[in-house]
Amino acid sequence: MKKRILKAGVLSFFIVAVLALGTFLIVKYFFSQEAVTNREKDALPSAVAPTQTKTTLPEAAKTEIPDEINWSAPFTSQAPQAIWDHTHEEACEEAALLMAQRYFDKQQITSVGDAERGLQQIITWENENLGFFESTSAEQTAQVARGALGLKAEVINTPSISEIKMILASGKLVVLPEAGREIGNPFYTAPGPLYHMLLLKGYTTDQFITNDAGTKRGENYPYKFETVLNANHDWNGGDVLNGAKKMIVVWK
Repeated sequence: MKKRILKAGVLSFFIVAVLALGTFLIVKYFFSQEAVTNREKDALPSAVAPTQTKTTLPEAAKTEIPDEINWSAPFTSQAPQAIWDHTHEEACEEAALLMAQRYFDKQQITSVGDAERGLQQIITWENENLGFFESTSAEQTAQVARGALGLKAEVINTPSISEIKMILASGKLVVLPEAGREIGNPFYTAPGPLYHMLLLKGYTTDQFITNDAGTKRGENYPYKFETVLNANHDWNGGDVLNGAKKMIVVWK
């Protein structure tokens, strides 16, 4: 009997030790990822204020493309109050558009409540005009940008790195539909969103600078060019991995 008790005690100790080690390694991983991300962010160009451009898309091709750009679009998570219910799990498109609208109107997102009100206003418009708000395609998101927020918006197929850089250099922003699980952001709740949208607001020599509303750590979040373009897919009725490659250019 004593041997059984001893074995049970050793087994219990072993299980507790393994669980503790696993927890420690998980916490260490996330802290290390955050440290890496913060170092990458610190190396990014400083954010600059908006320029009210009236450049048309064809004319934007004549824009001189600097080595790096980082427009000062304000940030919000798609769940400003950290309540990840159905509404906020589906609010990435609205968050990307809200950040773009505030940027072009030279307004900040002043608080959690301000962000939440802005998201709800867009969602209300979508429900009234589209009949739903979840998982809007590139074309539908452009419609929301125009109808709900007074932005100009155009959908362009098969975007390239140089084309996105040219558009950003012209003073516009880019909203990009993505297969969220292909992005590889370590701060997404596993397995990550099936469908997601990023606000592209700048670039460096090898990365796009985004406001990624899918995580509270998403302000100035850098992604490699190839990562963003490889994951670029429209909603496609839920078959996202086979969705067309599109971008939504927004300006005012």
